[in-house]
Amino acid sequence: MQPKEKRIKQLLQENGLDGAIVSSPENFHYVTGFGGHQHTVSRQPGFTLAVMRADDKVPTHITTMDFEAATFRIKTAGLGFVLDPYDTWVGLKTWGEIAEGAPTVDKVRMESSNDKLEAFVKACDLADKRIGIEMDYLPMNYYKMLTEKFPEAEFVNISDLFVYARSVKTPEEIQMFRDLCRVADHGFTEVSKIARVGVTEKELVQCFREDVIKSGFCAPSSWSMFSTGTSGSRLTIPGDGVAKDGDVIKFDAGVNAEFDFYTTDTSRAWIVGNGDPTLMKLKDRLYEGQRRMIAAAKPGLPINELYHTAYDYVKEMFPCYRRGHQGHSISLGPATAEAPYINAAETRLLEPGMVLAMEVPCYIDGVAGFNIEDMVLITEDGCEVLTPNTPHYL
Repeated sequence: MQPKEKRIKQLLQENGLDGAIVSSPENFHYVTGFGGHQHTVSRQPGFTLAVMRADDKVPTHITTMDFEAATFRIKTAGLGFVLDPYDTWVGLKTWGEIAEGAPTVDKVRMESSNDKLEAFVKACDLADKRIGIEMDYLPMNYYKMLTEKFPEAEFVNISDLFVYARSVKTPEEIQMFRDLCRVADHGFTEVSKIARVGVTEKELVQCFREDVIKSGFCAPSSWSMFSTGTSGSRLTIPGDGVAKDGDVIKFDAGVNAEFDFYTTDTSRAWIVGNGDPTLMKLKDRLYEGQRRMIAAAKPGLPINELYHTAYDYVKEMFPCYRRGHQGHSISLGPATAEAPYINAAETRLLEPGMVLAMEVPCYIDGVAGFNIEDMVLITEDGCEVLTPNTPHYL
């Protein structure tokens, strides 16, 4: 992935910030174009970080552990980042030290990630400036360390700034979503072929997982839910459920690009066997509401109008229907749902490059669950469904 460093610098300038400390794995990836291994695995701040000045003339400084420094040098070649790794317990040696017995002198004190952070902040002249930090990600003790280390700085939460930046995708990101959705769509279509009375939830999820893994490109999201009957009315992972005559088989699932973080979110709900006529009527209304929402989506449309397109249509037939949002933006995770949400309060206009999960769900406690959801790209003159192949009806 190409770095989106300039996009973040632009937003920092627009918000009157002098610079930022980038701490989360996802936003480090957004800025630099790649993720750190141990940082991603542990999700602990400090394993990898970036310090950036809003000024385009000042290079962004990044650090990682010495054991990963060679990988970072490869990934950052020609990108203009200043890489300065810190010491770890790994004890990386040179060939000369091993083969020739070259003497080594142990450091009196190993340099830590926090040492590099302090050096970077000073190098970028930010110690007494307005610095953006990811308050939604940082633990309290790390924030306390920042305030003690830089008492003259003003720290501002920029978690929402990153979410805003990520809501409109670059052409490269759009291609990533096309590739991910193609794999997910194929896996869901394979699931539709075995969805029938007698199928188990474990068979449904195993079918999806095996098909996705065959792609060799991405992995099934661990949260993926495949449910039958009453289990569809609650938040749960696949269990021992077996589809009975008249049940609703529902899935709400996705794939992710692992260390590239991008993720998907798609749902279907199929009635198998002799379904209750009311359930069939509800399914049809939810599906038609979602189709109307997709048909209406185009640049310049206020998002709250998109919400009412589906919500009002379902509520007209089912007055009890209540739903806080009818979809959401989606990007690098770890959460699948990000702002802007398709809800009654969101006045932001749709823009080309947005990727939205448009959904019209309804859950009936102790009976069944429905969710009709597709990944949709807003184009220059309308929209494109990125998950078009998986059937909505068996």
